[in-house]
Amino acid sequence: MLPFFSFFGKNISTYGLMACIGIGAVSVLLAFLSRKTKINFEATVLFMLFVCAGALLGGHILYGITNIGKIHIFSEIKNIKDFIYAFQTIFGGLVFYGGLIGGVFGGVIGIKILKLNISFYADLMALSVPLFHGFARIGCFLGGCCYGIESELGFASRGNTLVEAVNGVKRFPVQLLEAFFCFLIFTMLLIMFLYKKFKGGLFFVYLSIYAFVRFFDEFLRGDDIRGFVFGLSTSQFISIFVEIFAIVGIFIIKYNKDRSEKNCKE
Repeated sequence: MLPFFSFFGKNISTYGLMACIGIGAVSVLLAFLSRKTKINFEATVLFMLFVCAGALLGGHILYGITNIGKIHIFSEIKNIKDFIYAFQTIFGGLVFYGGLIGGVFGGVIGIKILKLNISFYADLMALSVPLFHGFARIGCFLGGCCYGIESELGFASRGNTLVEAVNGVKRFPVQLLEAFFCFLIFTMLLIMFLYKKFKGGLFFVYLSIYAFVRFFDEFLRGDDIRGFVFGLSTSQFISIFVEIFAIVGIFIIKYNKDRSEKNCKE
């Protein structure tokens, strides 16, 4: 685990670096697909900016909701520094599901404003999210956040000033496990996209697989900062609703597709 590394005398965040690599990978992907499908690359970039803005906002908001128990620190504010500290404490982190939900809303707004094909761009989002998420999870591992349970099959960190809980304790690399599944999901969806399988429904396929993976890998998580709901972690609780939503979406798209094909034959 290496939260920072020195580059020409400056400390560089490994999580930030991996996030930038993830954004770069998504950009290359979209450039490739724009040439292959002859879509408007500029419109796609604008669409992704809407998605990113929504993801950042949603991720911080859900993080704040999971920290609602600390809201009392706002009553202790005496100056601007106290306010900044309180705001960073409550809203300073990111929760993936919040980012995902916010990204969906941002994407829908972008599609409406830019007048894009919602089915096609939903498929693009289905490819982009797990690709970026895989690199981000590697960043989590390097930074020490979102760490796993104590395990002999793990890694211990030394001198991590950001997340002291990982110091001197072997923890299962659940971040790398999730990164592996993210890349696996991306590969599967890319093949489906290129072979035009389940067009317009890939985002629901992504949600269904990821929610299943996330529900079970949460049992390997050792951090409890996001809290619990009815004995399940916040992310497990959300995963249940995401899975239901995804399955319903898959059935609706399949039903509409079958009905459309039947009408064409008639």
